[in-house]
Amino acid sequence: MKCPFTSRNVKGQEYDVLVAIDQSENALKVAEYVGKMMRSHPTVRVTILNIIRPPSPDIMPDREERLIYVEKKRSDVNALINKARGILMSFGIPETQIFTKIQVCEEPVSVADQILLEKRECGYGTIVVGKRGMSKKEEFLFGSVSRKIVRECQKSAVWVVV
Repeated sequence: MKCPFTSRNVKGQEYDVLVAIDQSENALKVAEYVGKMMRSHPTVRVTILNIIRPPSPDIMPDREERLIYVEKKRSDVNALINKARGILMSFGIPETQIFTKIQVCEEPVSVADQILLEKRECGYGTIVVGKRGMSKKEEFLFGSVSRKIVRECQKSAVWVVV
């Protein structure tokens, strides 16, 4: 993975925030929250990250069909990211300080693991995620991205927007 910016944090000069969004209703709420919280920080750099999980070959055996699915998702996600970008800019965060990344997450890596890997490789000081509102049973069966990030993230702040 390549970091979207080249220089690293210089104490008191830069603040790097990783905003991991999915395609749920909370995605734009997350962008709005970050915009409100960071609008007075003139050197903030925000990276909006979306991770696409392609269907399993067991569910969609045709490789070409899976590629088409991923490209359709990428198109949908681009539209969402542009909305999130617009929200951040409406709070005064300069366009030049907003970066975007779309990654495809293949098995056996989980979405949470992919987010944590991005954090480690680029050194973000804060990770921001939304909470999807799963029931306790759903969380037990499927896991929770936000819960895993809170549990496993080290040396960074984690904001969970509800």
